[in-house]
Amino acid sequence: MKSYASIASRVVRILNHPNSGWSPADLDDDNALEIEFRFEITDDGSKGFLLVQQSSDGRYATDSWHEALEGALACAEDSYGITPAEWVMPSSNS
Repeated sequence: MKSYASIASRVVRILNHPNSGWSPADLDDDNALEIEFRFEITDDGSKGFLLVQQSSDGRYATDSWHEALEGALACAEDSYGITPAEWVMPSSNS
């Protein structure tokens, strides 16, 4: 898969939901865990984009599909507070 943008390491706040996964946490949530994640935006093998998130220990992972790169960037900002300036863009997308 082609990589369009990545963040090698960023600590995010999540809520662990026993038996049903996890979700991003609000800043004021006292039950949140602070976990180091890697983020990457890749192609989906067709015309879309995937926002892929995985914790450094591999315990937490998910992805979301987006029609455009801008949609994946907006999702990361809405869900995790990641600004477009934080992303590292590859020097070549070949």
